[in-house]
Amino acid sequence: RRGASASAGSRLVARRAMRKTAEMSVCRQVEDAFGDRPKPRRLVESKDLVTSEQRDALWFGDRAWREVTWDDWESHHDAFYAFTPEAFAYYLPSVLCLSSKNPDRWFWPADALMQILDRSPVVEHWDAFLSTRLVGLRPAEYEALKAWLLLLTEHEANASGEALGRAFDTVALLQSETERVRAMVGQARNKS
Repeated sequence: RRGASASAGSRLVARRAMRKTAEMSVCRQVEDAFGDRPKPRRLVESKDLVTSEQRDALWFGDRAWREVTWDDWESHHDAFYAFTPEAFAYYLPSVLCLSSKNPDRWFWPADALMQILDRSPVVEHWDAFLSTRLVGLRPAEYEALKAWLLLLTEHEANASGEALGRAFDTVALLQSETERVRAMVGQARNKS
């Protein structure tokens, strides 16, 4: 009986170590994929009247994505919706890494990202927010997003299994749409 208890304890320790390795490996994959993205010149679209969402986004201006903390995002979560497409792609790895290190905790920007990715499989039904911010990522960045979603499927703290599945499918469609758009641009350039 004592041997069974020690064996169960060893399995629990091994499972926790494997989970921690998976969490760190997702963050490493995110850093490798997004790490060389330049800091955006503009964080928000120019407007005379600055909204509270834009104020949240402007707060990030002096910070590299690796410096942004969980508490920073919680205090300035509306930035997620106000960022320009370049700023969105630049700060996205912060959300992915922070939430992958704490996949059992609800995290506002990770939840927002899940809602954005939980879309129709019909590209024509996507809104401009999704199309302008997530079409055009690099292949490694899409793979990092998929790895993040797979990690979350083990925890389901931020979304149900069905929502995570739809989000994974959306990322695959985003990747296909990006390849299609790049092929069209390449063909147009070759004709010029």
